[in-house]
Amino acid sequence: MKNPILLNAPLLIVLFSCQQSHHSPLQTPISPQERKAAWNHPQSPASENLTFIEEDILESETSELEGVENPSEPQDSEPAIEVPHIPIVQNIYVDKWIDYFTGKGRNHFQRYLNRGEIYRRRLEKILEDNGMPKELYYLALIESGFSNRARSRMGAVGLWQFIRGTGRRYDLHIQRRVDERQDPIRATTAASLYLRDLKNVFDSWFLAMSAYNAGEMRVLQAIMKANTRDFWQLVKKKQLPNETMNYVPKFMAARIIGSNPDKYGFHVKPEKSPLSTHWATIKVPSPINLKKLAKKTGVPLSSLKRNNPHLHKYNTPSQVRYYQLWVDPKNKPKIEAKLPELRKLAKSSPKKIQSEEEDIVFHRVRRGENLFLVSQRYGVSIRQLKTENGLSGSRIFIGQKLLIPNHRLFMKYRVRKGDSLSLISQKFGTSIRKLKRMNRLKKNRIYAGQLLKVGYRKG
Repeated sequence: MKNPILLNAPLLIVLFSCQQSHHSPLQTPISPQERKAAWNHPQSPASENLTFIEEDILESETSELEGVENPSEPQDSEPAIEVPHIPIVQNIYVDKWIDYFTGKGRNHFQRYLNRGEIYRRRLEKILEDNGMPKELYYLALIESGFSNRARSRMGAVGLWQFIRGTGRRYDLHIQRRVDERQDPIRATTAASLYLRDLKNVFDSWFLAMSAYNAGEMRVLQAIMKANTRDFWQLVKKKQLPNETMNYVPKFMAARIIGSNPDKYGFHVKPEKSPLSTHWATIKVPSPINLKKLAKKTGVPLSSLKRNNPHLHKYNTPSQVRYYQLWVDPKNKPKIEAKLPELRKLAKSSPKKIQSEEEDIVFHRVRRGENLFLVSQRYGVSIRQLKTENGLSGSRIFIGQKLLIPNHRLFMKYRVRKGDSLSLISQKFGTSIRKLKRMNRLKKNRIYAGQLLKVGYRKG
């Protein structure tokens, strides 16, 4: 999945001046306030797609969640808002993938159906609660084969294959110890909000899915060049990348087969017990270790870990005072009863690890700039820029927002005659080891005129 950019007003005017068969007014993209509100309710909340099927690079085992019914909530409640549906299209492009999934790729497709079945009810509910068609569930099949551990060559992670920039923009915490792209609940909520924004901008489900795969600018470029907003015409005219031209047909084929698997000879058997559509949340003091929490409350560690696969090393984030965990409803009272002791446990933990979440910096591309100039300005490599922003090539566009990876605004010092690392470290209150690490120095030797990073300042 490519990194989203903010389309400015002139681009939107061009987008909707193109030929279209069903013109409707542009809807307002979801606001940051709406996006934050979605997180306050646990039930409302690129891409290297199905080359996984052809290359079989996914592992069969995956981190799974575990859940049970929440008796405090209605079991058959209808979505609070009207949920749209994506029209079924079956043509030569879709038939090609139906033939593949039922033929050469049958074993892989069967595995993905089985693996996804444990998530299906939960993911469909989150999609519908956010006003999205529940059939978008099959987009996760195309993205990752429902492997929560899936990682693409571009650094996209999880069921929905978010790269860092997109994930952070949609409120996913991504650090060394916590990666919410691997939280099926939060990641599905984020994917719902992103797809909702794309649908509001392009006013087409097929174009929205194309933009999810290739990026908004790439789809907009194809629309302007071909003077059509009909996805199938864009495919016929070969205006989209090959991967994107196959992306929607793959989704449609997966949806057609998945909605009636028996017809195509598939028998879905979930790898583990299917998850319920209801789950419980609880805020616990942070940072806290899940092993200690399990010991103190009597809640099985295996249950905590399966419900929170995004917490690496069994630790909650150190940057927040409280963190929301997903738990089985039956275990929530056990944790609530021990909250006073858990607060003491969190306070008595070793000194909080310094925040590992880098300062998030974005750069708006200006006229005449390229990746080389941007990389030189921020002291990062072109490869890092391409990986963080999901760029397959080196082409960038005026107005595009680029995430600058691992960036801190460094203070710099030009080495003078007679300087040494020891003198410089004392002058700026740092250590020789830190100076060498910041400047990637293998030895202590420096030269007059050399520009060194000596520390960082925020802002």
